[in-house]
Amino acid sequence: MQPVPVFVFPDSLDFYLNARHTHKQLLTVYNPYEFPVNFKVLCTSPNKFTVIDPEGLIAPQSCIDIVVRYTQPSVAHNNSTEKFRVAMFDRNTQQPLGKKDVITKLIEGEPLYSHQESSGDNFHTLPAHTKPAKQTDDSKCTHPGPCREQQINLVAVAVSVCCIAVLMMPTRPDTAVQSQLPDWLHIGSGLKIVFAFVLGLVSMLVLRP
Repeated sequence: MQPVPVFVFPDSLDFYLNARHTHKQLLTVYNPYEFPVNFKVLCTSPNKFTVIDPEGLIAPQSCIDIVVRYTQPSVAHNNSTEKFRVAMFDRNTQQPLGKKDVITKLIEGEPLYSHQESSGDNFHTLPAHTKPAKQTDDSKCTHPGPCREQQINLVAVAVSVCCIAVLMMPTRPDTAVQSQLPDWLHIGSGLKIVFAFVLGLVSMLVLRP
């Protein structure tokens, strides 16, 4: 069987002698494959470390966290390099599928990031939401297409109302009929024909499918 890649994060573990919170760390082993696999964790110096659940089963497309604890940190072990090996096996045949080595190191002192966090740049919280300075009626529409169509419809309706109002006015040649409206509100028949034509065009624009 061809070996398959074994995915482990992180690739290395750094333990710091004077930082007790680093003496306990996590190794995450991933199984991106569509079948379950067995795993086993081996170490070059098992007397220095304790591994909780050093072997077990990982379901398909899942991962598992392994707790690694440095049990004997001492000055004598400073800068000493050890290795963990994560091996995968076929669940049914127990044939090896692949392996991954993780290097560990005990470093004297404390991690540098603990000081960088306190003496680094001054970060501030970003505002959750920033309102625009001015919002016009055009910005209420999400897309420019519907906004433009809405504006055209409003203009068409306004023109239609004007045309209907003009067509309802009395015609100028009808002088025999008494009207309470002033003379300048009487419209000629030719002008009414023009407004009727415009009303027909606007109606086609508004009522088109």
